[in-house]
Amino acid sequence: MPAISPPGRVLITGANGYVGCWVVRALLEKGYAVRGVVRTEEKARALEALVRDKHPDRASAFDCVVIPDISVEGVVEPHLGDVEGIVHTATPVTFALEDPEDYIRPAVEGTLGVLQSVAKFKDIKRIVVTSSVGAISETYIEKTRVFTEDDWNDYAVGQARMLGKAASGFIKYDCSKVLSEKAAWDFWEKNKDALSYDLSVVAPSWILGPIPDDPPSPTAFTSPSPKLMWAQLFADPAPLEPSPLCFNYVDIRDVTEMHVRALEREEAGGHRFISSSHVCTWDDWLNAARKLGILPGLTKLHSKTDRGQLPPHPIFSNTKARQLLGIEFKTVPETLQDLAEDFGKRGWLRHLESPSDVGEKV
Repeated sequence: MPAISPPGRVLITGANGYVGCWVVRALLEKGYAVRGVVRTEEKARALEALVRDKHPDRASAFDCVVIPDISVEGVVEPHLGDVEGIVHTATPVTFALEDPEDYIRPAVEGTLGVLQSVAKFKDIKRIVVTSSVGAISETYIEKTRVFTEDDWNDYAVGQARMLGKAASGFIKYDCSKVLSEKAAWDFWEKNKDALSYDLSVVAPSWILGPIPDDPPSPTAFTSPSPKLMWAQLFADPAPLEPSPLCFNYVDIRDVTEMHVRALEREEAGGHRFISSSHVCTWDDWLNAARKLGILPGLTKLHSKTDRGQLPPHPIFSNTKARQLLGIEFKTVPETLQDLAEDFGKRGWLRHLESPSDVGEKV
């Protein structure tokens, strides 16, 4: 199916989130018109102000609409008339909800609602849905092995159904990603002959890298990925033990570019793409800082560096993303260098600029 190109308009749900906001900015830079969808007027005004600040020459190509609950039937339809592509990132991104249905219902109904509404608009050519490697495998498994786009995390679905509210937040979240993505593929496969659009899915691993907006401090982070970066790497005091011990990581800029290429490339239609660079540990980030000669305070902050043998873990293959989308994934040193520059400019890393500063209040 034909891909889209500038100056076409793209609608982005969850436009104020970590992924959504970066995609908004990237598409504006490429010459697209962008319509963001957020849940409150406050978030809409904040996103509009951010666009005016970061992209003053492109601010007129951006508008923002408020939809408190994307899962309400037909709620997105009034905003689709002049749209050619959609990036659907909106989903409950938290691990603190008690009832699994509080994850599953909005994820499944929100995704299906968008796909069903778009079916009424013949000028929309491509929908890109943001999933997660949590829809492919759990973080902790019995034996280390490689996972591809052909795999599904049926374990999370089974555990969530069996344990209910007693299941961990990660299990509930992963279950919602499995069920919402499967619902999307099922709807598209059953109706694709009558649809004007095709479907593409991007499934990121743990996302690290610079942030797209300007919170006053790290305590104001709302997305899990920036919170993880700060808590595990830069916060003083550091955690007693790293968590997770090892993980598949991807740079936010690569995730963003994959969403853009999934929109633009004709060959991306009908495909699911893992977005992941490689397996790493937090020690890899500390060692990268030493080799780069940056943030010397990290060595004192994280004094324990021998973590021993790693537990069994998934390895998410990025072969398909490299071959079909042409992505060259960044590695830990590149991400850390840019992350340190980003946070450093904001004045958040003064406590790490010298080993003697560790333990001092910022």
